[in-house]
Amino acid sequence: MTRTHLSLAVLLALGAGTPAFAQTQEQQQAQREAEEARDAAASAQANAAAAVDAAADAQVTADVAAGNAGAELSADVASANALQAATAAGMATTAAATAEAVADDAATGHMVTKTAAEVADEAEDVARAADAAARDAALDAMVANDAATGAALSAPPVAQPVVPAPRDAQSRAAGNVTITDRPGNSISPNYSVDFSAMDANGDGVVVRPEARGNADLMREFHVVDLDDDGRLTRAEMKDWIGPIDIAASER
Repeated sequence: MTRTHLSLAVLLALGAGTPAFAQTQEQQQAQREAEEARDAAASAQANAAAAVDAAADAQVTADVAAGNAGAELSADVASANALQAATAAGMATTAAATAEAVADDAATGHMVTKTAAEVADEAEDVARAADAAARDAALDAMVANDAATGAALSAPPVAQPVVPAPRDAQSRAAGNVTITDRPGNSISPNYSVDFSAMDANGDGVVVRPEARGNADLMREFHVVDLDDDGRLTRAEMKDWIGPIDIAASER
Protein backbone atom coordinates (compact mmCIF):
# COMPACT_ATOMS: atom_id res chain seq x y z
CA MET A 1 0.00 0.00 0.00
CA THR A 2 1.51 3.40 -0.97
CA ARG A 3 1.35 6.56 1.00
CA THR A 4 1.30 10.13 -0.33
CA HIS A 5 3.77 12.29 1.57
CA LEU A 6 3.03 16.01 1.85
CA SER A 7 5.71 18.51 0.93
CA LEU A 8 7.56 20.40 3.62
CA ALA A 9 5.81 23.60 2.63
CA VAL A 10 2.35 22.05 3.06
CA LEU A 11 3.32 20.54 6.41
CA LEU A 12 4.49 23.91 7.63
CA ALA A 13 1.23 25.48 6.47
CA LEU A 14 -0.83 22.86 8.33
CA GLY A 15 1.29 22.88 11.46
CA ALA A 16 3.82 20.04 11.31
CA GLY A 17 4.25 19.29 15.02
CA THR A 18 2.66 15.81 15.01
CA PRO A 19 3.93 14.65 11.55
CA ALA A 20 7.45 15.68 12.51
CA PHE A 21 7.27 13.55 15.65
CA ALA A 22 5.93 10.60 13.61
CA GLN A 23 8.76 10.97 11.15
CA THR A 24 11.27 10.96 14.01
CA GLN A 25 9.72 7.79 15.34
CA GLU A 26 9.91 6.26 11.86
CA GLN A 27 13.57 7.23 11.59
CA GLN A 28 14.29 5.44 14.84
CA GLN A 29 12.32 2.35 13.80
CA ALA A 30 14.06 2.20 10.41
CA GLN A 31 17.43 2.42 12.12
CA ARG A 32 16.55 -0.48 14.46
CA GLU A 33 15.37 -2.60 11.54
CA ALA A 34 18.58 -1.80 9.65
CA GLU A 35 20.69 -2.91 12.61
CA GLU A 36 18.77 -6.20 12.83
CA ALA A 37 19.25 -6.77 9.09
CA ARG A 38 22.97 -6.05 9.42
CA ASP A 39 23.28 -8.59 12.26
CA ALA A 40 21.44 -11.23 10.20
CA ALA A 41 23.74 -10.58 7.25
CA ALA A 42 26.81 -10.98 9.46
CA SER A 43 25.44 -14.28 10.78
CA ALA A 44 24.73 -15.49 7.24
CA GLN A 45 28.28 -14.62 6.20
CA ALA A 46 29.65 -16.60 9.15
CA ASN A 47 27.49 -19.61 8.27
CA ALA A 48 28.61 -19.39 4.64
CA ALA A 49 32.24 -19.38 5.75
CA ALA A 50 31.60 -22.48 7.90
CA ALA A 51 29.98 -24.23 4.93
CA VAL A 52 32.92 -23.36 2.66
CA ASP A 53 35.37 -24.70 5.26
CA ALA A 54 33.39 -27.94 5.60
CA ALA A 55 33.33 -28.35 1.82
CA ALA A 56 37.08 -27.78 1.61
CA ASP A 57 37.71 -30.37 4.35
CA ALA A 58 35.44 -32.88 2.61
CA GLN A 59 37.28 -32.35 -0.69
CA VAL A 60 40.65 -32.89 0.98
CA THR A 61 39.32 -36.09 2.53
CA ALA A 62 38.01 -37.25 -0.85
CA ASP A 63 41.36 -36.49 -2.50
CA VAL A 64 43.21 -38.48 0.14
CA ALA A 65 40.77 -41.38 -0.25
CA ALA A 66 41.02 -41.29 -4.04
CA GLY A 67 38.67 -43.76 -5.69
CA ASN A 68 36.34 -43.96 -2.70
CA ALA A 69 32.92 -43.25 -4.22
CA GLY A 70 31.35 -42.45 -0.85
CA ALA A 71 33.93 -39.82 0.03
CA GLU A 72 33.77 -38.24 -3.43
CA LEU A 73 29.96 -38.07 -3.38
CA SER A 74 29.95 -36.52 0.08
CA ALA A 75 32.48 -33.92 -1.04
CA ASP A 76 30.19 -32.99 -3.95
CA VAL A 77 27.24 -32.64 -1.54
CA ALA A 78 29.30 -30.45 0.79
CA SER A 79 30.38 -28.23 -2.11
CA ALA A 80 26.78 -27.83 -3.30
CA ASN A 81 25.69 -26.79 0.20
CA ALA A 82 28.58 -24.35 0.48
CA LEU A 83 27.39 -22.70 -2.73
CA GLN A 84 23.84 -22.47 -1.35
CA ALA A 85 25.14 -20.91 1.86
CA ALA A 86 27.21 -18.36 -0.06
CA THR A 87 24.20 -17.42 -2.20
CA ALA A 88 22.03 -16.95 0.89
CA ALA A 89 24.74 -14.84 2.51
CA GLY A 90 24.79 -12.61 -0.57
CA MET A 91 21.02 -12.14 -0.35
CA ALA A 92 21.30 -11.23 3.33
CA THR A 93 24.04 -8.71 2.64
CA THR A 94 22.00 -7.07 -0.13
CA ALA A 95 18.94 -6.87 2.14
CA ALA A 96 21.03 -5.32 4.92
CA ALA A 97 22.36 -2.70 2.48
CA THR A 98 18.79 -1.86 1.45
CA ALA A 99 17.75 -1.46 5.08
CA GLU A 100 20.75 0.79 5.78
CA ALA A 101 19.95 2.93 2.73
CA VAL A 102 16.31 3.58 3.68
CA ALA A 103 17.34 4.26 7.28
CA ASP A 104 19.78 6.89 6.01
CA ASP A 105 17.06 8.33 3.75
CA ALA A 106 14.69 8.60 6.69
CA ALA A 107 17.37 10.33 8.76
CA THR A 108 17.84 12.97 6.07
CA GLY A 109 14.10 13.53 5.53
CA HIS A 110 13.81 11.48 2.33
CA MET A 111 10.57 9.58 2.01
CA VAL A 112 9.96 6.66 -0.33
CA THR A 113 6.85 4.99 -1.76
CA LYS A 114 6.51 2.98 1.43
CA THR A 115 7.59 4.38 4.75
CA ALA A 116 11.26 3.86 5.55
CA ALA A 117 10.37 1.66 8.52
CA GLU A 118 8.28 -0.66 6.31
CA VAL A 119 11.05 -1.04 3.74
CA ALA A 120 13.66 -1.63 6.44
CA ASP A 121 11.40 -4.21 8.10
CA GLU A 122 10.96 -6.12 4.83
CA ALA A 123 14.71 -6.03 4.23
CA GLU A 124 15.27 -7.37 7.74
CA ASP A 125 12.87 -10.26 7.05
CA VAL A 126 14.78 -11.14 3.88
CA ALA A 127 18.10 -11.02 5.73
CA ARG A 128 16.80 -13.26 8.51
CA ALA A 129 15.39 -15.82 6.04
CA ALA A 130 18.68 -15.82 4.14
CA ASP A 131 20.55 -16.31 7.40
CA ALA A 132 18.37 -19.35 8.22
CA ALA A 133 19.02 -20.80 4.75
CA ALA A 134 22.76 -20.27 5.13
CA ARG A 135 22.68 -21.93 8.54
CA ASP A 136 20.87 -25.02 7.18
CA ALA A 137 23.26 -25.24 4.25
CA ALA A 138 26.24 -25.00 6.60
CA LEU A 139 24.86 -27.82 8.76
CA ASP A 140 24.28 -29.99 5.69
CA ALA A 141 27.81 -29.30 4.48
CA MET A 142 29.18 -30.36 7.87
CA VAL A 143 27.11 -33.57 7.77
CA ALA A 144 28.46 -34.28 4.29
CA ASN A 145 32.00 -33.66 5.54
CA ASP A 146 31.45 -36.14 8.38
CA ALA A 147 30.09 -38.66 5.86
CA ALA A 148 33.14 -38.19 3.65
CA THR A 149 35.42 -38.79 6.62
CA GLY A 150 33.49 -41.91 7.62
CA ALA A 151 33.61 -43.25 4.07
CA ALA A 152 37.33 -42.61 3.81
CA LEU A 153 38.01 -44.42 7.11
CA SER A 154 35.90 -47.45 6.25
CA ALA A 155 37.73 -50.41 4.75
CA PRO A 156 37.15 -50.89 1.02
CA PRO A 157 34.98 -53.88 0.14
CA VAL A 158 36.86 -57.05 -0.66
CA ALA A 159 36.09 -58.25 -4.16
CA GLN A 160 34.89 -61.82 -4.18
CA PRO A 161 36.31 -64.05 -6.94
CA VAL A 162 33.78 -65.10 -9.53
CA VAL A 163 33.56 -68.85 -9.82
CA PRO A 164 32.17 -70.02 -13.16
CA ALA A 165 29.08 -72.18 -12.78
CA PRO A 166 29.08 -75.63 -14.35
CA ARG A 167 27.66 -75.66 -17.86
CA ASP A 168 24.57 -77.65 -16.76
CA ALA A 169 23.88 -75.15 -13.96
CA GLN A 170 24.20 -72.28 -16.42
CA SER A 171 21.67 -73.92 -18.70
CA ARG A 172 19.20 -74.39 -15.85
CA ALA A 173 19.67 -70.80 -14.69
CA ALA A 174 18.95 -69.44 -18.14
CA GLY A 175 15.21 -69.90 -17.56
CA ASN A 176 15.19 -68.13 -14.16
CA VAL A 177 16.06 -64.48 -14.50
CA THR A 178 15.83 -62.30 -11.35
CA ILE A 179 15.61 -58.53 -11.66
CA THR A 180 16.47 -56.44 -8.61
CA ASP A 181 15.34 -52.86 -8.08
CA ARG A 182 18.27 -50.80 -6.80
CA PRO A 183 19.38 -47.46 -8.32
CA GLY A 184 22.76 -47.70 -10.04
CA ASN A 185 23.94 -44.35 -8.66
CA SER A 186 23.36 -45.28 -5.03
CA ILE A 187 26.27 -46.22 -2.77
CA SER A 188 24.30 -46.81 0.42
CA PRO A 189 23.93 -50.22 2.03
CA ASN A 190 21.18 -48.90 4.33
CA TYR A 191 17.90 -49.29 2.48
CA SER A 192 15.75 -49.95 5.55
CA VAL A 193 13.88 -46.69 6.17
CA ASP A 194 10.56 -46.14 7.93
CA PHE A 195 9.19 -43.27 5.84
CA SER A 196 6.32 -42.47 8.21
CA ALA A 197 8.64 -42.30 11.22
CA MET A 198 11.14 -40.12 9.37
CA ASP A 199 8.36 -37.74 8.23
CA ALA A 200 8.29 -36.03 11.62
CA ASN A 201 5.60 -33.45 10.84
CA GLY A 202 3.43 -35.86 8.84
CA ASP A 203 3.25 -33.67 5.73
CA GLY A 204 3.95 -36.55 3.36
CA VAL A 205 7.50 -35.50 2.47
CA VAL A 206 10.94 -35.79 4.08
CA VAL A 207 13.18 -32.70 4.14
CA ARG A 208 16.86 -32.55 5.03
CA PRO A 209 16.41 -31.79 8.76
CA GLU A 210 14.09 -34.82 9.07
CA ALA A 211 16.58 -37.04 7.23
CA ARG A 212 19.55 -36.12 9.41
CA GLY A 213 19.13 -39.25 11.52
CA ASN A 214 20.14 -41.38 8.51
CA ALA A 215 23.69 -40.55 7.39
CA ASP A 216 23.35 -42.66 4.24
CA LEU A 217 20.22 -40.83 3.11
CA MET A 218 21.78 -37.45 3.90
CA ARG A 219 24.80 -38.35 1.79
CA GLU A 220 22.61 -39.32 -1.16
CA PHE A 221 19.81 -36.77 -0.61
CA HIS A 222 20.48 -34.92 -3.85
CA VAL A 223 20.47 -38.21 -5.78
CA VAL A 224 17.14 -39.36 -4.33
CA ASP A 225 15.57 -35.90 -4.77
CA LEU A 226 14.73 -36.45 -8.44
CA ASP A 227 12.98 -33.09 -8.98
CA ASP A 228 15.61 -31.20 -6.91
CA ASP A 229 13.00 -29.44 -4.75
CA GLY A 230 14.61 -30.24 -1.40
CA ARG A 231 11.79 -32.66 -0.42
CA LEU A 232 11.63 -36.44 -0.75
CA THR A 233 8.27 -37.98 -1.60
CA ARG A 234 7.30 -41.61 -1.15
CA ALA A 235 7.62 -42.09 -4.90
CA GLU A 236 11.18 -40.77 -4.89
CA MET A 237 12.05 -42.89 -1.87
CA LYS A 238 10.81 -46.01 -3.67
CA ASP A 239 13.65 -45.63 -6.14
CA TRP A 240 16.13 -45.59 -3.26
CA ILE A 241 14.89 -48.17 -0.74
CA GLY A 242 13.02 -50.53 -3.06
CA PRO A 243 9.34 -51.49 -3.27
CA ILE A 244 9.41 -53.99 -0.40
CA ASP A 245 10.64 -51.57 2.27
CA ILE A 246 8.43 -48.66 1.18
CA ALA A 247 5.38 -50.93 1.21
CA ALA A 248 6.20 -51.94 4.76
CA SER A 249 6.53 -48.32 5.84
CA GLU A 250 3.12 -47.47 4.40
CA ARG A 251 1.32 -50.04 6.54
